[in-house]
Amino acid sequence: MVADNCRWYRAEHHEEPTVTATPTQILHGHPVGSRPDTAVCIGCGSPLHETDIVFAYAYRCADATQWDVPRLYCWGCAPGRIRSPTLGATEVLVGGRLGTIALPTPRRPQLCLTELALWVHSPPTDGCSP
Repeated sequence: MVADNCRWYRAEHHEEPTVTATPTQILHGHPVGSRPDTAVCIGCGSPLHETDIVFAYAYRCADATQWDVPRLYCWGCAPGRIRSPTLGATEVLVGGRLGTIALPTPRRPQLCLTELALWVHSPPTDGCSP
């Protein structure tokens, strides 16, 4: 009965259900690295492997639904702040470990972020225009 009422309400009001989650919740399990078993620190070029402690820079533009994780750092290279915040983008630096996730396509394991904690946060109201 409740499910039928919810479907009717969304159909009548054209609403999609929304979920509120923190960046660390969303980024947990996010695939990283260009190869299945190795990623590279953007600072020193050291290979990063499963179970290594890493820091990841991630961002999401205000009008986007997906987060991008363009940079990984080893423990020694992790920055202490977001150097140039971008207006209109939520930016975070999270620390955690590399784990492995099995993606359905192409059916091979991929490194991912796990055991995350928020290190630095820049809201979309901070920074300069891109």
